[in-house]
Amino acid sequence: MNQNTHPFDYLAGHRTISLTTYYKSGKGVATPVEFVRNNDRLYVSTRKNSYKIKRLRNNSDAKIAPCTIRGKLKGPEIEVKARVLAKEEEQFAFETMEGAKTFLVKILIAFTKLAFWRKETERVYLEITPNN
Repeated sequence: MNQNTHPFDYLAGHRTISLTTYYKSGKGVATPVEFVRNNDRLYVSTRKNSYKIKRLRNNSDAKIAPCTIRGKLKGPEIEVKARVLAKEEEQFAFETMEGAKTFLVKILIAFTKLAFWRKETERVYLEITPNN
């Protein structure tokens, strides 16, 4: 890899990554998630009670690759470290993700919540860094 490129540069133009987290047995589980990049880190928001959070608390090793919203890979996987942010660290991730949403996306999210009467669940944020 060129010294002037960052491992996450290949994600340019993509909004969704396949995030693979691991069971204690070593078996990987891939999940498509939307992400936002801020310099050398990626941020992801997910439900606090999702299984990927439990897997990440046991093992911070993960893999990512650009993918479709349904999880079809659109590029190579790379190894990364992922961690659940502590409550006091969440504000920066929240602001980064909210700032990246377009007005149309915000309207669509609001409509979806109204249309399906979806109950809000507590969210947590993941920080993903290159595996050096």
